[in-house]
Amino acid sequence: MNRKTLFLILKKISEVSLVLQIVLMVVERTIYPPQDLVNIIRILLITGFILAALALPWVKNTSSLLKILSLMGIILYFIGLLFSDFYILIAIAILIGVLMILLSDSFEGTKDGNNKKEPFPLPEPAERSGNAKTLIKYFTSTMLTLLNPFQLVQMIYQIIGMIRLSKVEDFQQKGKYTLPFTDEWLILNGGIERKDSHSWDVINQRYAYDFVVADSKNKRHVNNGDNLKDYHCYGKSILSPADGKVIKIKDGIRDYPKPGTMTLDFLAKDFRGNFVMIEHEDKEYCFMAHFIPGSFEVKEGDLVKRGQIIGKCGNSGHSTEPHLHFHFQDHPNFYFGRGIPIKFSNLKINGEDKIDAYVKKEDRVAPVNHDMFIYHTRM
Repeated sequence: MNRKTLFLILKKISEVSLVLQIVLMVVERTIYPPQDLVNIIRILLITGFILAALALPWVKNTSSLLKILSLMGIILYFIGLLFSDFYILIAIAILIGVLMILLSDSFEGTKDGNNKKEPFPLPEPAERSGNAKTLIKYFTSTMLTLLNPFQLVQMIYQIIGMIRLSKVEDFQQKGKYTLPFTDEWLILNGGIERKDSHSWDVINQRYAYDFVVADSKNKRHVNNGDNLKDYHCYGKSILSPADGKVIKIKDGIRDYPKPGTMTLDFLAKDFRGNFVMIEHEDKEYCFMAHFIPGSFEVKEGDLVKRGQIIGKCGNSGHSTEPHLHFHFQDHPNFYFGRGIPIKFSNLKINGEDKIDAYVKKEDRVAPVNHDMFIYHTRM
């Protein structure tokens, strides 16, 4: 096992341990299991979290300060376990562990010198804040989502779904799908390989894409990026990628009014924001999210045609800037579907015509046959 793999495993253990502790709190307050059993499970989960999270700086080439801080966290934790009056030390150790997870993205991959530099600039609001403040804001908003009961329940469903699912094997695409827009968009995240995916370990979103509109320098907004309408893709029409039936729509979630700050809307009742699920073929469902509230032009039960306008691109739910989240899965339930890789038809990739092709992060993509978008041009 190489250091990169070990790093990813430790990070996943620490994140899962943290979430399971929240699940344990819910279970403890609802079905009242034996307290001794709860205490044992809690200690095991906290210990797993501490050891995994505080081992992260030692797996990668990080600063001596972070390594010393992580070692102090481990020492404080075990002192707190041995002496019950020093429970505050356990709390400090947990905070250090959370800090290591927060900072891990900044040193993830530093051991491997061949990693490419991130090609996309941060939105200007995040650039103005600086890396440290941006990380703190993102971490704070992430932690606050755990206090939102609606989002907490969704996270539990997500965990249950991930536990019961496995990797897709021998998937054979049935439908022909076109890009869900008319002009050129940039893929900020996504692809059929781990290196391009921003959600590889989230099984239903393994092959998810984040589509944005960007200029030649990959900048996604005009002006200072503080306003939603500064973003090039905000308000653009999102289209159905093929004929199908609308089986689920969620509307009424506000557009998060702080785009580009890299924070999450912890007050939203649904972390997906406003979304639509369309059934196209057996076990081929497309999911599109973050629409502007009230912008849907279809409703549940509608039969839709390829190129028909579904709604407008927005910033609702967990969206750090206006964009379209797009993925396919094999089940109509968002939480219980396996993500499936989809080839798109009749498109340009970085200016080159393709009949059928997979797309990936950094690609600039646009549909070729505009005649198919009869619903869009008629509006």
